[in-house]
Amino acid sequence: MAGRFEIYLDDDERFRFRLTGDDGATLVTSEPYGDKDTTVKGINGIRDCASSALIADLT
Repeated sequence: MAGRFEIYLDDDERFRFRLTGDDGATLVTSEPYGDKDTTVKGINGIRDCASSALIADLT
C-alpha cells in the first residue's frame, strides 16, 4: 500500500493533511496547523513513527 498524503485548507483556512489509501479512501485526517511548514513536519512525524508503532487494544 503506497497511500498518499494530501495537504489542504479546511473551512477555517487552516492547513490540514489527510492520508488516503490506494482506493482513495481517507484513512487519517490531521488536526489543524497554522502554516504549511508545520503541516509537513506533522506528516514527517507520522512517517517516522507509524511503521514501528505498537498497537494498544483498549477495548
